[in-house]
Amino acid sequence: MSSKSSRNKQGHSAHGHKKTSSSKVLRAVTYVLTPFLMLALLCGASVLTLTKPYNEYVKKYVDTAFGDVSPDVKSVRTLNPYRDDDAPLQVREIEVEVEDQGQKKTEKATMIYPYYGDRYATLNCEAAGMKDIPVYSGQNNDILEWGAGWYNGSSYIGRPGNVVIAGHNHTYFYYLPNCQVGDIVTLETDYCKITYTVRERVVFHETDYTYVFPTEDDRLTLYTCWNNGYLGMSEYRLAIICDPIKTEWKEVEVDQ
Repeated sequence: MSSKSSRNKQGHSAHGHKKTSSSKVLRAVTYVLTPFLMLALLCGASVLTLTKPYNEYVKKYVDTAFGDVSPDVKSVRTLNPYRDDDAPLQVREIEVEVEDQGQKKTEKATMIYPYYGDRYATLNCEAAGMKDIPVYSGQNNDILEWGAGWYNGSSYIGRPGNVVIAGHNHTYFYYLPNCQVGDIVTLETDYCKITYTVRERVVFHETDYTYVFPTEDDRLTLYTCWNNGYLGMSEYRLAIICDPIKTEWKEVEVDQ
């Protein structure tokens, strides 16, 4: 082996040894300093929280870091998992057309708009055996386990257009197929009660949205899965379409 090759090899070995030694020193320093840095951070946070008054902007991040949430921002959801219990009522005064001694006139009424997941109404059709069916705002799987679900894309109850409500055929809408043309259906909320009469029964494919789309006439559309009398999922739906015959508006008390 030449003297030049020997020098290169020795130089390479010396460089590698130097690099390894530096890494060991860096790791040692890191292990030693890390506990002191953490202690300094904890002491700084403690001093900050004991100083009054202290910056609320900084406190927000300290609380987050240590898992503390101020009582005034905690969510309380015991009534509806989709909104806080203390969420304010969504109340609005509207104009409605009412009939008085055969004459139609315009009056003011109060509506309460539901939050998603709220208990919205109660549905009855005595002739079909449907009694006090709870109706909730929304139609996801959770809500349809609690009762029937009002479709958020349809008209609000008491407003013009198509009010659409769905339910499972093995639970709350089990007796929906019993509804026949001419039967009386009632839908009652905290602000109004509407009486309907069944206009028609329709079976349609799940990809046909004709009966859940907005309509020019006022109606109530109730629908469920349809298996020709059998339970379970189906690609077909049974719709019970109803016409309103009477609307009774209630006095709504709103806390100031």
